[in-house]
Amino acid sequence: MPPISLSTSVGKGGANKAADVRQVKDRLAELGFDWITTEAGAGPLTIKAIQLFQAIKNGFQTVDRPQNDGLVEPGGLTLAWLNAVNAPRWIKMPAGSPAEGYVNFERADSTDDHDFGASWLADTLAGAGRAYLSTHLSTHPAALMRVNDASLEHGGKTPDHATHQTGLCCDLLLPRTDGKAIPTVFTSPTYDRAAARAMILALLAQPLALRILFNDPVLVGEHLCTEVDGHHNHMHYDIQPPPRQAAVVAVPALSLTRSTAKRKRR
Repeated sequence: MPPISLSTSVGKGGANKAADVRQVKDRLAELGFDWITTEAGAGPLTIKAIQLFQAIKNGFQTVDRPQNDGLVEPGGLTLAWLNAVNAPRWIKMPAGSPAEGYVNFERADSTDDHDFGASWLADTLAGAGRAYLSTHLSTHPAALMRVNDASLEHGGKTPDHATHQTGLCCDLLLPRTDGKAIPTVFTSPTYDRAAARAMILALLAQPLALRILFNDPVLVGEHLCTEVDGHHNHMHYDIQPPPRQAAVVAVPALSLTRSTAKRKRR
């Protein structure tokens, strides 16, 4: 994706010149925010997609914040991130597999639709799965890491969570000693603390890991997670954005003038 260049601002309160709007919408669609393509101009769907993109690159778990103003300006950080080599993509979260060290329990649940998130989260879970497979799952094959809710199809508010709006977090089922994919709580004899510890260590070892919310007092005491209401029966995992990598701009080869060529030959 070559870098885009804007002459004026695009989005909420912007000048919204047609050529600039098209560039921003095309880039957002390339990055997976493709539900905006049915809308003419910089309408409400496009503005909401810009705000979601801003929330992701800002590292927020909710969209409704002043910093996510829905405006892309020439020379601004939102444009810089749209042009970044590692710009976040909006994707359906991978299904995973036992061979990858984790499975996406949410993808198998047809009654729920928190299946979407930022590519940064997908990559992080893949890395954690490999680490967990190496350190624990290879010798305890029943203790799969099972990922649950991420975000809704178009991000934004969900009635099921206070956060989970920007694809930068997910929940995980607690591992069980019997290996079953059935919810349990840390006070239950079916809870597998050793697997939970190995899981958390694998998740926290990832470069974008931010924190884990979970109420097992033993693991809280080991400073592996933070206690918070409502997290007896699952873990909540937050990640943060990576440093932005600037777009690579191709520099055309310089043609030698006759005088330059003569100097080269001397």
